Amino acid sequence: MHEIEKHMIAEFSILELHLTTEGHVFGAFVCHLLGMNRIRCAMQRLKVDLQRPMVKGKVCPPNCPCDSPDWKSQTFSLTYLEEVEFDGFEGEDHELDLLKLILRCAPMLKRMIMKLSKEAWTGYSRCTKIYDIFKAYTSVECYIYLSTGLMHGSRNCPLT
Repeated sequence: MHEIEKHMIAEFSILELHLTTEGHVFGAFVCHLLGMNRIRCAMQRLKVDLQRPMVKGKVCPPNCPCDSPDWKSQTFSLTYLEEVEFDGFEGEDHELDLLKLILRCAPMLKRMIMKLSKEAWTGYSRCTKIYDIFKAYTSVECYIYLSTGLMHGSRNCPLT
């Protein structure tokens, strides 16, 4: 975090993250970034593009430093955040925890766009969990797209 903070020289309003997971979880890392003062006080739009390895099966080893247990309960104010987009969202537990954290910390959030990976939209329970989270935030317009680009549903057009 200190290295990132040291190299931030320009004001910005959009933060776009392209993450390659290689089997690791990314929620704690994104939480740390969003909690940085210069980021959370300037960011109006967040886009997270998730790239997964072609070969599945890699997972975090036990006690991996990429998933510190306390990040899920963090609270900070993303006062200016109005739009969030996830591309490649699978609906895994740590992704759902990050989604909840963003929704909880962004009082001015207007729009959430979720582009699901094939793994998410072929698993009914994953889609249901995503919709259940969105139901608690009725002031946010939520749009969910399949990896094919077709709209899967929105707050006004729920999953059937």
